[in-house]
This record gives sequence, structure tokens and C-alpha cells, in this order.
Amino acid sequence: MNRLVRLVFAFVVLMVCAHAASADDRARARTAFRAGSQHYNLGEFQQALDSFREAYRKYEDPSFLFNIAQCERQLGHKRDAVREYRAYLNNADNAPNRESVKETIAQLQKEIDADDERARAASAKHAEPPPPATVTPAVATPAAPVLVAAAPPPAEHKPAYKKWWVWTIVGGVVAAGAATSLAIVFTRNGPAPRVTTSLGTASPF
Repeated sequence: MNRLVRLVFAFVVLMVCAHAASADDRARARTAFRAGSQHYNLGEFQQALDSFREAYRKYEDPSFLFNIAQCERQLGHKRDAVREYRAYLNNADNAPNRESVKETIAQLQKEIDADDERARAASAKHAEPPPPATVTPAVATPAAPVLVAAAPPPAEHKPAYKKWWVWTIVGGVVAAGAATSLAIVFTRNGPAPRVTTSLGTASPF
């Protein structure tokens, strides 16, 4: 009998301790939840995410999973948000916002698929080898003609009797001789007139 009493007493103590521990964890979860709500309302989504995670670790209520998903979506972590939204629906059988959460998941999945498609296109574009360079055949440029100065033709050698200046001198000499003869004749017969020749003016003085 005493043994049975001791067992019952031990069970009651354990229940009280468990309840106390549960109440303590729940209180801590409530504190973390309040901090997370404040951060979320201030747009401090990373701090809110940390606080909601701490609240869920202390007290596994599905509503904390929804809050975590909201923070992940605000931070642009689309895949993480989808995972947390689905965890929320799996753990909250009677979730009042189930349909809106499903719509949010569908929208995020479309965005994820579009992002993946753009990433694949960009990767394929970088992986494609560059087109071969077009080689333009060189066009031979005709060489500029080389101009060579031709040597002047040799001067034609004319004999002395064909040169005009020889005959000019001869004519002048003949005329001078004739004038002299006339001067002699006129000197003998009277005053000599002034004579002009092709070589200049002759003067008696």
C-alpha cells in the first residue's frame, strides 16, 4: 500500500513538473512571439523570423509556422516560404486560411519556375561557344607603276657648215671686208660716208 502511494505521489509530481515546464516554455514562446510581431510590424523581417523560430521551438504551435513562412516570403526566400506554408497546412488541419495559403503557394511556385527558366536560359547562353570569326580574304592591291625617267635622246651632231651662227660670222666678216674696201675707195675719191653694218656702226674717227 505504501508503495502504491509512493508511485502515485511520484506520478503527480512528474505531472506537476511537466505542466510547470510546459507553462514556462509557453510563456517563453509567448514572449518570443510578441517580439517577432513587433519586428514584423516594423519591417524587420529577419529579426521577426528569428523570434518566430524561437517561439516555435518553445511551443510547437502551427501558427508560428505560418508566421515563419510570411517572414521568408518578405525576405524573398521563395523556396523556404513555400516549404513553411506547406508545413503549416500539414500541421493545421482546421486552418481557417487554407485556401489563401494555397493560392500564395501557387503564385510563389510560378515565380520560382520563371526564375529557374531565366537561370537556365542565361546558363545556356554563356555555355554556347562564340560564333566563328568571319575572315575577310585579303584583296591584292595592284602595285603602283614605277615611273622611270627616260634618258634624253642624244643631241644630233651637225657639221660646222650646217650651224647658223657659223654663217652669220662669215657673212659679217664678208660685209666688213666690203665696207673696208669701200672706205678705201671713198677715201681716195673724197670724204667717206658713215657706214652702218650688221655688226655695229663704223666710224672714221
